[in-house]
Amino acid sequence: MNSKHPAYEAAERLLKPVGRRETGQYLVEDIHLVRQALISPQTTVSAAYCLPSDVAELESLCVARGIPLYVLTGGLLQKLTGTGYETAVSAIAIVQQRLVAPEALLTENSLVLCGERIQDPRNVGVLIRTADALGCSGLLLSAGSAEPFSRQAVRSTTGSILRLPIALAADLAAVLTTLRAQGATVVASSGAATQTAAEADLTRRPLVIVMGNEQEGISEAVASASSAVVRLPMAPNTGADSYNVTVAAGMLLYEAIR
Repeated sequence: MNSKHPAYEAAERLLKPVGRRETGQYLVEDIHLVRQALISPQTTVSAAYCLPSDVAELESLCVARGIPLYVLTGGLLQKLTGTGYETAVSAIAIVQQRLVAPEALLTENSLVLCGERIQDPRNVGVLIRTADALGCSGLLLSAGSAEPFSRQAVRSTTGSILRLPIALAADLAAVLTTLRAQGATVVASSGAATQTAAEADLTRRPLVIVMGNEQEGISEAVASASSAVVRLPMAPNTGADSYNVTVAAGMLLYEAIR
């Protein structure tokens, strides 16, 4: 295969956000994540690409699912990472995005993680990983958040993006209002809140936990649309003024489960 082959150009197109938006697909890289994608019944894979050294490991999985496997030279495969420098990546797959409507994340007992204007794609990736690890039904992201299907975000999920549904909200406050009308309790996190997470009732389900922007926190509109706004206490006189958004999300989700 050369760089002009239609199957190669299809993968190369997904290096850009516009290609991912138009096709509804994204790239998963690394032999372990590609294998996860190929064995996951929840994941739709269109094609896989690998170095000759990985053919034996991936061929039977691709044949079983009727997925084409293309063998590439090292230079062509590295080009699909979009890094401009050599990496240890030896396999890549084209995967269908798991995007759903926000309402689809709600079930009678569901726990949903939500992010408002999360800027760092690595934070978006770790939020996906955290939500998956703690049994959330999905991640809801507002407009203005980093794209969850970028290389940095996907790598930071360590495979959780293959399993966790994602919903996008153009108007997050309006979506949260709708979810509350459908029976959800919405609890937002803010360092300025008077009520602590331990004092709030996090036992109700369905429950949506909302995390704000890394620098500015939650907006007034989202705070107003929430059932409650809570804070995570910090030790006094440490010099730290906030938690990392992914750490705070894990703490709040764990408290809700506990």
